[in-house]
Amino acid sequence: MLQQTVTTVLAAVEGGHAAAEAGIPPEVWGGGVFAVLIGLMIVTFSYANRGLSPEVGEHEDPAELPADERALLNDYDAKRHG
Repeated sequence: MLQQTVTTVLAAVEGGHAAAEAGIPPEVWGGGVFAVLIGLMIVTFSYANRGLSPEVGEHEDPAELPADERALLNDYDAKRHG
């Protein structure tokens, strides 16, 4: 396995890099990869439900919570203290 790795690295050094052969500067590759990663980060953050979170202090009293959330809290408390 090590011999295959060394052979591959030596071939890459001798033959040059594909991006260099294509005439694309490293800054363009870096900028493109950066833009793709930022785009993926935005897509990832778009799946977060922070926009649906209650405002600070909106549900200070558990009785104000919706019924399904109250049931989850009651179930959690029963498992924790029961």
